[in-house]
Amino acid sequence: MYTSRSLDSSATMPMIQIQCNGPQGLGPDWVPLEQDWKARWCTLPAGYSSDFAQRIDAFETRKSDVFVVTFMKCGTTWMQELAWLLLNNLNFERAKSSFPFQRSPFLEYSSIDEEGKDTIDECNNFEGDSRLIKSHLPAQLLPRQIWTQGRKVIYVCRNPKDVVVSSYHHMTGLFHWEGSLDDYVDQFVADKILYTSYWAHIIDFYRMRENENIFFVTYEEMKRDLKDVVKRLSRFLECKDLNDNEMEKLLNHLSFQNIKGSKFGNPTAFIKTVRKTADNYEFIRRGIVGSYKDELSPDQQKKVDATTRDFLKQYGVTEHDIFGEF
Repeated sequence: MYTSRSLDSSATMPMIQIQCNGPQGLGPDWVPLEQDWKARWCTLPAGYSSDFAQRIDAFETRKSDVFVVTFMKCGTTWMQELAWLLLNNLNFERAKSSFPFQRSPFLEYSSIDEEGKDTIDECNNFEGDSRLIKSHLPAQLLPRQIWTQGRKVIYVCRNPKDVVVSSYHHMTGLFHWEGSLDDYVDQFVADKILYTSYWAHIIDFYRMRENENIFFVTYEEMKRDLKDVVKRLSRFLECKDLNDNEMEKLLNHLSFQNIKGSKFGNPTAFIKTVRKTADNYEFIRRGIVGSYKDELSPDQQKKVDATTRDFLKQYGVTEHDIFGEF
């Protein structure tokens, strides 16, 4: 059901691109999108074998499961914290004493870090009434039951130029990638960076954003009006309405300054104790919209913009339609 091909990139681990063929090679017909799935390749570590893909496809979901799905560095941890608190009756005490990844496991992480625990098993054995599961996988590689059973998915996306900058610092800081920012931009638009194609990842969820089990939101929306996002997400998750005091406490807890300054909200220090990182590595860096403006050169911006226009024109969508002004 899965086809893979090797990939030459500047990643420090062997990389492949994987495609889901589906029954009779017709693509994953369980995903509610009609399109040519042969064009949907996803760049992943070579540890993401066909057997691993099959295990994720067969992952047993629960009725109460909620999945936080993003392309990397799109505000994943921020959304995990928000969603977990809504699902757990604003349990700030626990949130302030445990890392988000301890409360919200990362489904496919053991394909990236093969020396660690089996994260599929970790998700299978996770206790609690509501599992909040994180993944960076595109729609066609997620557990099939998300689509066949209508499990809730929170999808967060972020404009591509900020993603390029943030993911470059993240990948080089963890020594997952070597090279200059100019090289990184070239490989990003050529779909040679982990989890690319970026735009295929996003457009498929954008096109499904009206599905009742999908909550589609942008990082830019969260920065513009987090209170409104909280209200809409609470309704989507069928949680209680927050009173003014509860809302104020939640928004304060979720502020960039508080999360970055928190021992458990910001896992940078912990990561540095368990793996080799660059001295200046920060899991949470600037947290702003438009960081690309002073980090990407005009030529680098043009490369990303050209790829964006070429990809989106086939869907009659513009970048502004998705993200607004940024």
